[in-house]
Amino acid sequence: MAPTKPRYRDFLTPALHRRFTSASLYTLSACYAIAVWMGEGSFLWKWLPVGPAGIRTLLLFISALSIYILRVSQMHIGERTTTVPFETFTKYLLRWHTLQTLAFYIFSAWWYSEVFIYSQPTESKLGWIDAGKYHERIRLNERPIYLRFLFLCLAIAQSAIHLFADYDRIAFPVLKARKGVSGQNTSPVVPAATQLKSGWLVSLNVTVMTTVVTLFGGSILYFVFLRLTLWDWYFSVARHLFSLGKTGKPGGVNFPTIWWSFVTQGFFLVNLWRFTNKAFDAYVGQEPLKNGKPITDDSKDPNGSLLNGLKAKKEVPRNVAFWELVLITTRFDDRRKTIYQELGRDNKEDSTWSKIRNVCLAEIKGITDRIEAVQSPKADPDTVGAPPVVDLVPRISQPLREGQIVTRTPPKGTRSNLEKIASDLVKTKSPPPGSSPRGVKLLDFGNSLMAKSGMTPSNHPAVKEKASDFINNFIHSPAGIPFRRSFLRTVTVVVAGTPFSHAGPIADAATALAGLVACSLKEDTYGRVQKDVPDIIRAFVAAIKKIDAFVTSLNVHWTDKELVMGKINYEEKDTPEVKEVVEALRDGLEKILLAWVEFLDTCGLTRAEVREAKLLAGGERGR
Repeated sequence: MAPTKPRYRDFLTPALHRRFTSASLYTLSACYAIAVWMGEGSFLWKWLPVGPAGIRTLLLFISALSIYILRVSQMHIGERTTTVPFETFTKYLLRWHTLQTLAFYIFSAWWYSEVFIYSQPTESKLGWIDAGKYHERIRLNERPIYLRFLFLCLAIAQSAIHLFADYDRIAFPVLKARKGVSGQNTSPVVPAATQLKSGWLVSLNVTVMTTVVTLFGGSILYFVFLRLTLWDWYFSVARHLFSLGKTGKPGGVNFPTIWWSFVTQGFFLVNLWRFTNKAFDAYVGQEPLKNGKPITDDSKDPNGSLLNGLKAKKEVPRNVAFWELVLITTRFDDRRKTIYQELGRDNKEDSTWSKIRNVCLAEIKGITDRIEAVQSPKADPDTVGAPPVVDLVPRISQPLREGQIVTRTPPKGTRSNLEKIASDLVKTKSPPPGSSPRGVKLLDFGNSLMAKSGMTPSNHPAVKEKASDFINNFIHSPAGIPFRRSFLRTVTVVVAGTPFSHAGPIADAATALAGLVACSLKEDTYGRVQKDVPDIIRAFVAAIKKIDAFVTSLNVHWTDKELVMGKINYEEKDTPEVKEVVEALRDGLEKILLAWVEFLDTCGLTRAEVREAKLLAGGERGR
């Protein structure tokens, strides 16, 4: 039995663990700063890590850790792709991931609020009961109920922001290798530490807005709708813990104190959430390297592990594997040479190069397949699946009845006869609606007017004009934004795929394949790449032509306000991701043509194909 190849995730998972640890250390420092702010007592005791501040830090880190767990379980790479924003809303609203996001944020907010409440002294009056004066009976304290509810509203608000902004996405760059000023390939990835230091001014503005809006919205919801309900629920629980009366009413809250506590702690909590998400994005979005080398270099079969990642069905390992392939092609010469040299991987005719070629070409040809599927005429639904008509000889006799042949005789009785007589009497004395003389005259008069004009009520110009104006005004208003069919979104769905964009793997496949073909002139000692060059060039040409033709021929939907109103130049209406895909295809085609310029006439391409490839590589769209 042949030994199994090392799985790609066996090397990806440890790399992600190391990055998770680095992000957690930064988050732990943020929790320590918040714990110091919560502390009471002497200045030195508040800052001492070995003590209450350290315990609060670890407890607060649980709140951040829940968000890390959420991100790990739901992360994806590609952008969500739908033609209409409302489709995104309906598609992701009732999914398990949505409920999971809400649950994790609610737990995080509840845990944070409990740590804060139990860290406060007795004078803050945030305990379960309010002792009151010496001669008064202890009462249930409404302040913590109100404060906990505000934190619950904050969790719901942050969950909505998380889902709307798609925090679950790790934004890998589409083009992994860009040419710098010196002509060398440079990485578009910013170091994680630099990312964490930037953008804090905008983040603080969003944090303040989220906290303030939640304060006022949650207060209205609490005092208008849910105050008595929450009070009764807390009172039923507290009666078993404390010596309370049989009944009780809310005693009111000290608004300035509670509001200040929520604004400050809510500000810190939202900042902690945002910092956690940003740290996760910054570290997980780094290049797939370990100690400056590809992560699969530690494998017994590095290229075999890489191939497992390229063929993975899950999005994350597949995207990371394609990124690693680009790095191997552009930076690591020794590792790139092994791709040409490994023969007979599965059989004598197979090789590492052929497998990588097939995977990359499948990504590039997928563009053509998706565009052709959209442009192909749809079959008539009335004829699809209809059984064929069979001509039979003339029927001699009537077909056999399938129902009940002999019916039962209805029972005779005075009850059924009386019911029939009463029914007939009611029908004769009660004419149907519209059969009265006045009603008949009105209906005849209205029908005569409509008949003279040749119209029905549904196609009257005034009715159609009113409906058209209403729909247009609604679509062009802010309320109609979710229902606009965007040209840019449609192009992205068709070219990059759905439900998540494949723009990254497509660009990576084009970049890696072009680099391997260009370097094969010097490094392919067996000459196995030469016979595949014509098919690779044709695949690049076909993909570029299909994208250009599709973008040019696609009509703008009347609800696309930006293009209809001229806010976007019609000639420059490609989406950023599609532009980067086309750029990767053109750059790859140009790289192959420049490297094989002396052999194009003898490698199996016609002069017309070479001329067309050169025109497309030069950037002429032919629009």
